[in-house]
Amino acid sequence: MGALGNVLASLTIAPTIFQNVALDLSSLPVFVAAVFIGPLAGALTGLIAGLLPSLFFGFLGGSLGLLGFSTSLGKAIHGLAVGLIVKALRLTDRSTLTLIPAVLIGFIPEALWIIATFSLLVPLFLPNLAPFISGLWAPILVKATFEVAVMAFFTSTVAGHRGFRAFVATFKAV
Repeated sequence: MGALGNVLASLTIAPTIFQNVALDLSSLPVFVAAVFIGPLAGALTGLIAGLLPSLFFGFLGGSLGLLGFSTSLGKAIHGLAVGLIVKALRLTDRSTLTLIPAVLIGFIPEALWIIATFSLLVPLFLPNLAPFISGLWAPILVKATFEVAVMAFFTSTVAGHRGFRAFVATFKAV
C-alpha cells in the first residue's frame, strides 16, 4: 500500500501556482490500510507513502530540505487517526458513508502538524527561508482539505465494494 501511495504521488503531484504546494493523492492507500487493517497499518503506510512527496517538497521541487520528511510524518499521523476513529466507532460494521466523516475528522491532527511544521519548525531550522515559506500552511491546508474530501469519497466507495472487501480479507488472513 505504501508503494501504491508513492505511485499515486508520482502521478498526481502537479505544481500549482504556489511554490511547495502541489496536488497529492498519495494518502488514498493510507486510508484504505487504516480502515481495513487498523491504525498501525495506516501509520506505517503513511510513512512509506509519504516518501516521494517528502522528497519532492524537501529537495526536488521544494525548499524544505530535511523538513520535507514532515510530509511522511503527517501522512502517518492521518493514517493513525483514521484507523483509531474507525476502530473506536466500529465503522466497518456500519454504512460505508460513515467513513467519509472519519477520514475528514482524521485530518485534524495532520492539519495541526502542518501548521506546527510551518509555524514552528521552519523558523527554527530554516530561519533564512521562514519569511518566505512559513505562511504556506494556509494554502496547503486549503489544497489538502480538498484532496482529503476527494479521497474520503474514494475510500467510502472501495470500502462498500464487496469484491474489494473480499480481496483485502485475503491479505488480512495471511
